[in-house]
Amino acid sequence: MSESKLPEHPSLEFLKKLAKERLRSLRRADPEAKLARALLAVARDHGFPSWRALKAEVERRESSQVGEFVEACGKGDVRRARRMLAKDPTLARAVVPGRPHEGWTVLHEAARRARANIVRLLLEHGADPNAREAGDNTYPLHWAAANGNLPILRALLDAGGDVHGAGADHAGDVIGWATMSPETGKNLRAVVDLLVERGARHHIFSALAVGDPDLVRSVVERDPAALARKLSRFEHGITALQLAVVRKRDDLLDLLIELGADLEAEDVHGQTALAGALSLGNESAARRLRAAGAKPPAVLASEDFRERAASLAATAKKIIPMIRVRDVAASLDWYASIGFTELGRFGDGGEVNWGWVGFGGAQIMLSLREDERATAKGDSSVILWIYTDPVEELYRLFKARQLAAAHARLTGEADAPSTIEIVHDIDTPPYGGREFCVRDPDGYELFFRRGA
Repeated sequence: MSESKLPEHPSLEFLKKLAKERLRSLRRADPEAKLARALLAVARDHGFPSWRALKAEVERRESSQVGEFVEACGKGDVRRARRMLAKDPTLARAVVPGRPHEGWTVLHEAARRARANIVRLLLEHGADPNAREAGDNTYPLHWAAANGNLPILRALLDAGGDVHGAGADHAGDVIGWATMSPETGKNLRAVVDLLVERGARHHIFSALAVGDPDLVRSVVERDPAALARKLSRFEHGITALQLAVVRKRDDLLDLLIELGADLEAEDVHGQTALAGALSLGNESAARRLRAAGAKPPAVLASEDFRERAASLAATAKKIIPMIRVRDVAASLDWYASIGFTELGRFGDGGEVNWGWVGFGGAQIMLSLREDERATAKGDSSVILWIYTDPVEELYRLFKARQLAAAHARLTGEADAPSTIEIVHDIDTPPYGGREFCVRDPDGYELFFRRGA
């Protein structure tokens, strides 16, 4: 089989066009000729035994070429990227291979990585500033706003980028990505000013994040329903009142109470602003909310708690330790070499960062070590995963104990129950199931999980 007739950068669309032209030619002699016959003829013209083989080779070359282009863009190598675009301008709109989200373009990647020169180069060659990726449903502009990168924001907006960006999964538009992201940093005010100058409008969360009481008041006067608006499930569906608690802005908390915010509004976990304040140890906010009439958490007697916890403990199926390692792929290979069975691995961007091995009925999970050994809160080198079906009920029980203990401390009760530190509220992770995490007094994390 010869591939010499294929150009260096073959186009599948061009080959399909050739096949349609060939079909028209075939039908002049045989009106019943099918497209499959024309596709086969084009494949053989290019030295391939079938259309499937030709298509596979073209896709392999395209993937390799796109991979090289993405690498050049990721490194900020403008010269190399420009040379590749000169040969194939369609690379400017290429979708990045290996990304977890369909439709993640090289422009998204350049904006996320803050490669301003690459962004400008891609836009010069026809990259679409309003391309959507299917994961968070974002434009490249959302990522530039989250990074607080003014040159990239200007370039994307000048190229016709949609300053509003409504519809992204993190409900807050582009201005929300700018104001809610910790990475915006010292550029926050300049980024917000630019977005507003180009037509963006503040909502209640961006106004709160900016920290301007007058702006918060004006947003509510314009739209009283803003007080009931909630952020997305990724931010646990919190209200503006709950965000003020998280941000520890007592002045804004008082203002929202004055404006009529619902003190009993709940997030996706059924947690009110007062419950959030107690969970975070924000006693100042908790006192303000209690003074405003917020209902205290229900109290569960210690003996009742122990009885229910014991009942739920009987449902635990297994416990799996997860250990931190320097190189997950190498560790998986080592365990396999001594008789363990690899049960799974997961990676991002070519790096394996999670693995799972079994030895008979015993199992170990492996996770990439992010530090030498410990966090400021305690040891993080080992995490325990406890599998149980009634994980929702267990979470509610532990949460009730956490809130009861915090409220008892707030009110100065002598008989305060022991607390439970919940470090990750219950959620549905990308790999499925339901889970939450608590931390013991020595800093070890325990994940309670429903799922395989």
